Amino acid sequence: MEGPLTPPAALTVLYTHRLRGGLDRLPRLFTFLRELRARAEGAPVLLVDLGESCSPEVWHCAVTSGRSALFALDGMGYHAANVSGVLDAELRLKMVNLTQMALVDADHPFAFSEAVQVAVAAAPNSNALCTISLHPAPETAWDGRLLRLAALEDGQVGRARLRDGALEGADVFGLPPSAAPDPTIAGMVDFILGEARYTQKRQSGG
Repeated sequence: MEGPLTPPAALTVLYTHRLRGGLDRLPRLFTFLRELRARAEGAPVLLVDLGESCSPEVWHCAVTSGRSALFALDGMGYHAANVSGVLDAELRLKMVNLTQMALVDADHPFAFSEAVQVAVAAAPNSNALCTISLHPAPETAWDGRLLRLAALEDGQVGRARLRDGALEGADVFGLPPSAAPDPTIAGMVDFILGEARYTQKRQSGG
């Protein structure tokens, strides 16, 4: 018989926010995220996006109804993204089978593990010992069951570290100029933009 579930002994949460369709920065962002993963010292790493991944003012976001940036995040290995306000129910349903990344909104949380759930929530989930909220907060805070993550600007990466039931640290990093673009992610971005141009051409009847 299994014993009672306990909160994770250690967990590193890496996250982004307000990317707003800036796909050109993603190859360098991927390199920096890989460096931060390597610093996790063996702790499980959860990679999430807090939302506003696409802006309707950006052409490829408008053409793909916000899906272009989400496909890119999926290709970068994100575990989950807040799609509230980006995907409506119909678009989410169409996309959910095309991605490995969880598309989280108010009706669709994501179980990262038996003890850890990712949700768009301002309160702990009653069925989880640890809820990671993708609802941006004024500052990163942990109350023993709910981890809220501070809002970021584009070009920033957040990190929160839980250990032994406490918030060990919370950091916000700027994307280092020294981060070299990853060629695989650069190729993926080119492919996504090419598909968006093809869609745009079809929509215009060209």
